[in-house]
Amino acid sequence: MAVRFSTSAALQQHLNGVCKKAVEDTAKTAGEKLKECIKEQYYDDPGFYPEVYERTGQFLEHAAYQLLSDSSAKIYVDTDGMHYGNNFDPWQVVSWASESKHGADYYQTDTTDFWTVFTGWCNENLINILKYNLRRYGLKTR
Repeated sequence: MAVRFSTSAALQQHLNGVCKKAVEDTAKTAGEKLKECIKEQYYDDPGFYPEVYERTGQFLEHAAYQLLSDSSAKIYVDTDGMHYGNNFDPWQVVSWASESKHGADYYQTDTTDFWTVFTGWCNENLINILKYNLRRYGLKTR
């Protein structure tokens, strides 16, 4: 069923709504993938098991996404929401983890870091996921 618009403003409003839904669904999928990468590459890293501290889950639970507009979003680790009782700097934890380091500069493993795995997945999949979501909401794409 074709949708008709009497003004260009109505068309623009409709397209913005479709794009926003598709971008949000895509960002949500990417956020879940980021969480999966953090779990697999960091928490389940076979080269490291913490013997000097107990994991809090802060890092894993703060994979996030945020809509920036109707047509863009960011996927990130929300370090502002992370709180460690031992006064560790959340940004430092994430920075080390992006280099396959665990809690300190000297706990290095050979496991590929979570960020490299995540960005590789994004490069291979996000455009197709976005196209799929646009089609789901009625916008034809190639």
